[in-house]
Amino acid sequence: MRGVPKRYVRFFSYFALVVLSAVFIFTWFQTHHNALAKGFPLQPGELKRPIEFAGNNKEAVNILKAWYPDERFIVGMGMYTCVHLTKYLELCPRHVGGHTLATKALRTVIKKDINHSKGFKIVGFSNYLTYDSVTAAQLTELLSDTDARAAAVTAVAPSAEHLVPDSSRLPLEYTVITEKSLTESDFVTEISVLFGEDCVDPRPAWRLSKEWRLEHSKVPCYLTLRTRDSDPHGKKFPTLSASLENPFKIVQLADLHYSVGEGRCRDEFPKHENCIADPKTLAFVEKVLDTEKPQLVVFTGDQIMGSECVQDSVTALLKVVDPIIKRQIPYAMVWGNHDDEGSLDRWEISKLVQSLPLSLFKIGDHDTNDNSFGVGNYVHYIYGEDGNPLSALYFLDAHKYSPNAKAYPGYDWIKEEQWNFFDGYKDAFVDQKASLSMAFFHIPLPEYLNVDSSSSPGTQNPLIGNFKEGVTAPKYNSKGIATLRELGVKVTSVGHDHCNDYCLLEDSQSPAINERIWLCFGGAAGEGGYGGYGGTERRIRVYQLDFSKRSIVTWKVLNSSPEAPFDHQTLVSAGVPLIA
Repeated sequence: MRGVPKRYVRFFSYFALVVLSAVFIFTWFQTHHNALAKGFPLQPGELKRPIEFAGNNKEAVNILKAWYPDERFIVGMGMYTCVHLTKYLELCPRHVGGHTLATKALRTVIKKDINHSKGFKIVGFSNYLTYDSVTAAQLTELLSDTDARAAAVTAVAPSAEHLVPDSSRLPLEYTVITEKSLTESDFVTEISVLFGEDCVDPRPAWRLSKEWRLEHSKVPCYLTLRTRDSDPHGKKFPTLSASLENPFKIVQLADLHYSVGEGRCRDEFPKHENCIADPKTLAFVEKVLDTEKPQLVVFTGDQIMGSECVQDSVTALLKVVDPIIKRQIPYAMVWGNHDDEGSLDRWEISKLVQSLPLSLFKIGDHDTNDNSFGVGNYVHYIYGEDGNPLSALYFLDAHKYSPNAKAYPGYDWIKEEQWNFFDGYKDAFVDQKASLSMAFFHIPLPEYLNVDSSSSPGTQNPLIGNFKEGVTAPKYNSKGIATLRELGVKVTSVGHDHCNDYCLLEDSQSPAINERIWLCFGGAAGEGGYGGYGGTERRIRVYQLDFSKRSIVTWKVLNSSPEAPFDHQTLVSAGVPLIA
């Protein structure tokens, strides 16, 4: 191929190799498909009770069309068995199970590989459950036809031999449609799967069944079913309120690092013979919640270990929020550098968390799924009994890794555009700088390094807690500390550096005591993240805002002694940062 540049020769050679590999795999797949289909865990079996009409058929049809014109109803399940080459090339030539309907059904593929292969192996087989659904209008057409009703509108029962433990049917309940049942019964409208013996589903419209699991998955796999939306008006954000008589308590949960499945412990301290990461972390969190009884929980990033959630980030995130939802505590969240490294990107996990009950997380009007602005930049107020705000809580996306590693190696920074956005809130209070406001994000600001005083050379700024590892703040300083001062923020709290748990009163740009900000680390609560540096026990930080004293107090608790707080510290008193 004289005259053709070598780069083109290499490109076409690689392209031809990929095409030939794909053809070979496809041919092999077709040849062996029958053997693969035998492992399909949802073989059609004995039909369960079909949806049918009782009483006034015409009236029931009219009600169904009027009440649920856009709702979809499940009419069958199946599975694709695919072959993948890396995680980018995948062929799914055959489908097993499901229904063929006279009325066109929508086939939904649950894009969660129950075979635990895609994303883990270069070449392998991936299995995806599917379900067919029809609209209410299509369903009424089917139900008006006696033959179609019995043949199509049913739940599929799997073969017992493919379920663990033995079970005779899927947990899908269909009911007789009457005018009464339309108001009192639940109809399955969406299906998904969750993984691991410890999976949970705290979403109110979803029902998780662990009476059986699919044999394909190397991590136990269970169905979770959504019924028709119980709140047709949509989600409402909780309101944070406080009184002068009762302090407002915040529990900060930093770096939980949950996984799909029970996870593995990293750098456990003190060591035990048996350490199972997520259950140990969960027990710690639950004990602190029950002891402290906070009015708000703030997650400050790396809620999940993305590399351990390639199969399904949803499973891990639902485990994260489950103990808080069970206790009916509102919660806010910001993202860390690992949260979006699993099956969901930053935008997708944001949409999920925003939709969850009691969640204060917001996707702002300016938010973007890239490094330009980030996702999850928002503000919430704590309101007094008179309805006026007592405090503002600011939440910022600190992004992940530097977009210009050559000039600024390491981690990304909060952008100037973000600080400009929050600057628009500086007139929220009559006396902004006297408020007990706080800010939460994941990666520390460069000012977290300012141990030495700039106003008193030769001395150090007040610091309480452990400074055990190098602060991984960004190399670029976007000067956000000035905006925080304008907003009247008295305390910032971050995660990211697991073995640092100090609070530092830095004075780099403003020697006036009433304008200084306490910069705090939350420590790390999760056994799934690192914890070395001489041994660091997992810990949780608590804040208490007392609006009658205009004070902010903080303390920490350890996993081994969650009822014994330590480093009890008054950060703000009479609205002014207190020098320890």
